[in-house]
Amino acid sequence: MQMSVSAEIQETARIAALHSFGVLDTPPEPDFDEIAQLASEICGTPIAVVNLIAEGRQFFKAEVGLGVRETALESSFCAKAILEDEFLVVPDATQDSRFDCNPLVIGEPRLRFYAGALLKTAEGHAIGTVCVLDFKPRTLTPLQERTLRTLARQVMRQLELRRALEERDMAQTQQRVLNQELAHRLKNTLSLVQAIAGQTLKDVEDRAAVNAFERRLLALANAHDVLLQESWSAASIRTVMERVLSLHGDAGRFAIAGGNIRVGPKMTLAMSLLLHELATNAIKHGALSNDRGRVRISWNSEEGADGPEFVLKWEEEGGPPVVEPKRRGFGSRLLRMGLAGTGGTEKTYAPSGFRAVFKAPMDVVRAQ
Repeated sequence: MQMSVSAEIQETARIAALHSFGVLDTPPEPDFDEIAQLASEICGTPIAVVNLIAEGRQFFKAEVGLGVRETALESSFCAKAILEDEFLVVPDATQDSRFDCNPLVIGEPRLRFYAGALLKTAEGHAIGTVCVLDFKPRTLTPLQERTLRTLARQVMRQLELRRALEERDMAQTQQRVLNQELAHRLKNTLSLVQAIAGQTLKDVEDRAAVNAFERRLLALANAHDVLLQESWSAASIRTVMERVLSLHGDAGRFAIAGGNIRVGPKMTLAMSLLLHELATNAIKHGALSNDRGRVRISWNSEEGADGPEFVLKWEEEGGPPVVEPKRRGFGSRLLRMGLAGTGGTEKTYAPSGFRAVFKAPMDVVRAQ
């Protein structure tokens, strides 16, 4: 019998929904085998099936009492069941005009009883059933019917959860590929900026200023790399520090301590530049200008007047005596601006070494 255009469209959508779960022709799995076994035991039937109706065939994801994984659609009870609302019961197939000529009824194995609960997607597509069959006429108790419906819902939840996980994994893979492409393009852009800057500033006599500019660009590039690895959402403060400080010599001269705090994109960039300036100054004038000096960097969360605050400490020791610089350059302005760009900086030029404490509201630190 030829289907109408509307029926063909619905069937195409139903088949597409079935294929979206990626379960056809997959091996048996305990999660589904247990459902079929439980349906057989509770309903007291020799046969129970987790059945999927595909094009021209029915595939048994799990079965009890059949011993085969699929059969042709012509002999399928479930092909009729998916046309029902939610549940189909056939007490005696020989007395039902839809099934009294079915080859499995008039011939071996002479099936008589069928009950099936639909496997229905959230969009309303019936893709199969959880069903039980018997060789003799019978009915189900209300408890048995409820159980069969419940098992069908559990099968759908399994399928939907698996699909969601697969889609998430696919999305994460695509995001990683996109991040790698963005990182590559960003590096190319920053390299171009450096090349243009180098060409533009080639006649500038103050080469130290040119080198400082180029190293600031490199610090920003490292910060972008960290964020891209985290899908541009947030970054571990320890990772940010390690990437920035790796540009400034021996990692053994830095002692890093603090909790597992994640910072947002804006703070990642701001902190990268700030740490770069602090390390650069330490190499030029402070604890890292000799072979003995060390830098301790620590951070924590404290309760401030307006809520939780992020506190970052930079402490130098073992270097030459330090004095407050008279010249106020870009680096000095960065230190005065602090973490949030509005101050919150305490600096101490003690004889034993430079110290700085930076504070910012925790919600600003974590802001996207």
